[in-house]
Amino acid sequence: MKFIMKIRYIILFVLISFGISSCGKNDFDNKFDELPDQRIQSTIKEYKEILTEPEFGWKMNYSLGSGIEYMAYNIVHFNADNTVSIKSKMVDNAIVSEYKIFSEADVELVFNTFNENLTSFSYPNAKAPNGYGGDVEFNFVSISEDKTEIVLKGKVNNGILKLQKADRDLSDFSSIQKYVNYLSAQRTDSYMNLAITSGLGATEDEPIVLGMDLSSMASAADYNFDFKGQFYSGRKMLYFDHDGMGLSTPIKLEDSEIQYFTYNENKHRYELAKSDLKGYLYCTKLPTYYVPGVYDEIMDHYSLKLRASFGQVWDKYIAMKRANTLIKNMVIVTDYKQRIPKFDKDGNPVFDEVFNEDYTLGKSLGEGLLFSFEDKTQFYFYFVPLEIKKLQEDRVAMKRLPGEFCVVKKGEDLNPIAESIKGNKEFNDLVDYLCNEGGWYIRRTVEGGLIDWDFISQDNPNDYFYTRLY
Repeated sequence: MKFIMKIRYIILFVLISFGISSCGKNDFDNKFDELPDQRIQSTIKEYKEILTEPEFGWKMNYSLGSGIEYMAYNIVHFNADNTVSIKSKMVDNAIVSEYKIFSEADVELVFNTFNENLTSFSYPNAKAPNGYGGDVEFNFVSISEDKTEIVLKGKVNNGILKLQKADRDLSDFSSIQKYVNYLSAQRTDSYMNLAITSGLGATEDEPIVLGMDLSSMASAADYNFDFKGQFYSGRKMLYFDHDGMGLSTPIKLEDSEIQYFTYNENKHRYELAKSDLKGYLYCTKLPTYYVPGVYDEIMDHYSLKLRASFGQVWDKYIAMKRANTLIKNMVIVTDYKQRIPKFDKDGNPVFDEVFNEDYTLGKSLGEGLLFSFEDKTQFYFYFVPLEIKKLQEDRVAMKRLPGEFCVVKKGEDLNPIAESIKGNKEFNDLVDYLCNEGGWYIRRTVEGGLIDWDFISQDNPNDYFYTRLY
């Protein structure tokens, strides 16, 4: 037994000795044979060599961490003497400042003197008392294996600073203007869309279409789209660089990302790039998406007074008013009560000459078109009942119903006024046109704190009218 145990120990000793000898420095390269301070200094030296090595510097995309997703695009050169040269289209000449790399909990890149192209976002000003959410201290997050891309994160506001190795001289920022011009030339209609032609189940014949409104003037990219039963909406900031244009942060759909576009000069359109998806931007007169809840909101006891009209709506409305000088304006109503007289038990209006009646107790008109001819003390009108049908979440069609009636000023003869309006050709031309089968797209806007609703013809988007909550 003792002999067997002795043999086991000898075998174990041989195996351990073999294991130690097989883990020599040539096979297991690490820095743990250095002291901690030496390892830190070695890492700082390595990072600095990576930053200073590129002949043409780095493309820097900087997305602030303030929630507004402001995007800055710069060309950056890190120099061995701890100076950094940063150039952008906002400043004619490159601005030189200082940087340093050091380590606390993580290895950090610090821009330790002011640079108008970068650190200005960290300073308060009259428009932004707390600054824009910029950082001056960044932690290294990752360096790509080929050392061509570095990602850093702001220590305070968590903005993302991405460095991509430049492959050519990018000191001329005037060339970026052509990509701005391409976007302006592509905008031919009111709404811009992204047609995805490959990925997510899309094809050239059956693309997935997303509302993607890109504005070079506002440096903004608004997106609104429906995807698999859900509605997505938001805003990214838009930037232009030497190769195309991009969004401040990606729009994510399942496992795919939408962030960057390049211009196809042969097809005269922007196309999706740097993504597993394929697609292109194009314009339409009406949006391709449906905003949920619009129909429900507008049907909840609204009254929308006509403010302006265009195309055939304008022509027919003006012709109607010229033929019916009594009519002052038109209001689209849904269960309207405001400023409507009370009615007695026989159905006759009870007028309020001093104009202080509680009109919430007035008659509910339901859905319809209310053509008013009011004076200073009372509201008089001709009412056309409608059925307002929901076509989509933000599309409606109106159908004229029987039961039109008129309310006139005390002392005036009701029947001649009512019959004059009801039998008038121009009046009926307008009502019939508003009740066309194609229907109307409804868009909600806010102007000066007031809610407006725009009605745009689906058959002819050049015909539209604006209304304001009344």
